[in-house]
Amino acid sequence: MAELIYNVKNIFSDNIDGCLLDYDAQYFHIASYQRGYKWGSDENGAVIILLNDLHDAYTKSVTAKKQLDYYLQYITLKKVNDTNYLEVIDGQQRLTTLSIMLSVLSFLTKKDNIAKNRLDYAVRSNFFEKYIYNPEKLELLLLKSEWNRENGLVIEDSTFNNQDTFYLFGALKRCFAYFKDFEETKLQQFYNFFCNQVQIIVNVVEHVSSEKVFANLNSNKIPLTEAELIKALFITKYARIAENDRTKSFREIQEQRLILGRRWDEIENWVNDKEIRMFYFSSFNDPMFGFLSLAAKNIKNISFKENMSHHELFNFFNQQDIQKIQEEIYNTFWILKDWFKDTTVYNRLGYLFFHKGSKIDILDFVESFKYDSKENFNNELLKKVIEYIPVGTDYNYESNPTEIHQILLAINALQTDTKFNFYSYVKEKWTLEHIFPQKPEGKKNVLTESDKANINEMVNEEDKAKVKQVLNKKERKPEEKELYTDALKRSGYIHHLGNMCLLSNVDNILNGCGFYDEKRTKILKRIKNGGFIPSHTIEVFTKSIFDENPGDFTRWNKTNIDEHKRIIENRILELATLLKKEESKNESR
Repeated sequence: MAELIYNVKNIFSDNIDGCLLDYDAQYFHIASYQRGYKWGSDENGAVIILLNDLHDAYTKSVTAKKQLDYYLQYITLKKVNDTNYLEVIDGQQRLTTLSIMLSVLSFLTKKDNIAKNRLDYAVRSNFFEKYIYNPEKLELLLLKSEWNRENGLVIEDSTFNNQDTFYLFGALKRCFAYFKDFEETKLQQFYNFFCNQVQIIVNVVEHVSSEKVFANLNSNKIPLTEAELIKALFITKYARIAENDRTKSFREIQEQRLILGRRWDEIENWVNDKEIRMFYFSSFNDPMFGFLSLAAKNIKNISFKENMSHHELFNFFNQQDIQKIQEEIYNTFWILKDWFKDTTVYNRLGYLFFHKGSKIDILDFVESFKYDSKENFNNELLKKVIEYIPVGTDYNYESNPTEIHQILLAINALQTDTKFNFYSYVKEKWTLEHIFPQKPEGKKNVLTESDKANINEMVNEEDKAKVKQVLNKKERKPEEKELYTDALKRSGYIHHLGNMCLLSNVDNILNGCGFYDEKRTKILKRIKNGGFIPSHTIEVFTKSIFDENPGDFTRWNKTNIDEHKRIIENRILELATLLKKEESKNESR
């Protein structure tokens, strides 16, 4: 599909900038499967709405004392092989109304009608050719004819009494009534505005049945996205730089458009890759909108939101120099690609984007695109990372689970020379998991003597006697189970930093209150099947994190928790120290 933007003059005219000439056509053809013209011309009809919208846009342009373009909804056309026309698939109501307006304005301004003979209907009497495009007959319609309820429209010896002609005639009379009282200067100004500043996005489809495209468009009514509108703007405006170079042939201009389209498609395909989309543009429904918002913010520090009603992002790009647009779009693309490929940059950015509680996204790095070297960018990125790594606090799940999550992500993603899999991490919703279960007898678990000993070892001294008494029973009532689980919580070992690791949300739910050996089996199965597991989680469930005395490989005990806490604290302190050393080294250069 080719998308280009044309003003009204270039939609209908056959000059070098014209839509028809671009596709080697002479007129627009409206096929037999199309419904008839049905735009109403009463006070709430589509014709008067369009007239008022155009007049408002014209008034704004005059008030601003500069050319402000106004964009109509797109039309869809198809070039049929071995024909000299463009088939109108969607937009015949708009094209027909525009042709009527041009005919009326040409009549009032005494200019040649650029819409003359540009619309052709397959099965209906061509009312345009015979009457609207004929200045003498047009005068009869405008000044001397009225619609009769019984007989319809009588012109000389001809009578028309069908729905199409009723609506066409109504639109014609409404346009004439609207414009006839304009003073001459205003009429000329409006005509120039209408021809030159009213723009239409044109989609030209190929290799698809016209009827199928028509059915899809009319059943779904899906408008172009903001990104699609900007693509049309980009290709059209940039290609017209070449068009103004009269040394270039039409073929060279079309080749330029194809090159621009392929470059755009390369960027769009990359942006829509599942990993790229998640990493950079997960907060956007349309990742290409996010990419273009970033490019726009590089040009001018303005933020744009999706679903804004008046195409603010499109209008912003339309006001910019096309060479600047091209430069920023390509520059943004190559910088993002470079960052994604660089392991250190990728891991640090990913940590900033996805640590628990993060409110950072790619738009916060706009200024980074302007650094004169990658080294300077790395320095600023490093400072941000250091700022968000919690060091030297009393980490506790109940009081601050966010900090524990941030620490575990940091030692997984930042203490490595390989790229951390942020795509799987986000998709699988990796969260905090208690390694020793919060409710040891949940999921109908049966406590072994080793489990009872581990629980007794963890609880506080003042709780040991009661807990031991309860655990010695063959079976425990719910309130008795609650007695020792409360004692475990009071001890601090359940919500202890050393009792935490990252686990996928699915495994977290499935594991429930499973013991270490059950969780370990599932983790090892995931590893065997090639699934994503953070390195620290692997170390925990293989006990390779311990240099000596890992203990029982079926259970996680008090000694493991204490030693695990010490290891995590040492690692996060070591990481923070290394990062600060790197920062100091960079600043001293």
